[in-house]
Amino acid sequence: MSSKTYTGACLCSKVKYRIDLPPDQPVPKIILCHCISCKRYTGSAYSSNIIVPQSALTFTSGEPKLFMDDTDAGPKLRRQFCGDCGSPLTSEPNQNPDIIVIKSGTLDDRDLFTEVGAEIYCSRKDKFLDNVNGAHPRMEKGSS
Repeated sequence: MSSKTYTGACLCSKVKYRIDLPPDQPVPKIILCHCISCKRYTGSAYSSNIIVPQSALTFTSGEPKLFMDDTDAGPKLRRQFCGDCGSPLTSEPNQNPDIIVIKSGTLDDRDLFTEVGAEIYCSRKDKFLDNVNGAHPRMEKGSS
């Protein structure tokens, strides 16, 4: 049996990666993080992620830059991003070096990742997110 392969890239496509998971492993669930560090790293209200084994990730082109980030939990967090376009790519929690957190917005086929598995740091969740379901969607020409 062959592995399940997922691919992704930064905004400018200079840094690309591949994730190879065992065929019997389910599609990873989305994990939303509301911590202050992730908000600043992504420039958003939360970070949307998938978690995979460290050994499953291979960078196939380009070399991401590394930033050692302070965290609420204490130990520094390794964050990798594209040095050209600035896209956040990964986070690596020091307390569990066997896993890597992939920013789900960088995945090529995001439609495969449909189930939210958890939300963390919910006490820091931005209050406006409670109103998102009631917002009226706007269609804009040429949006992607």
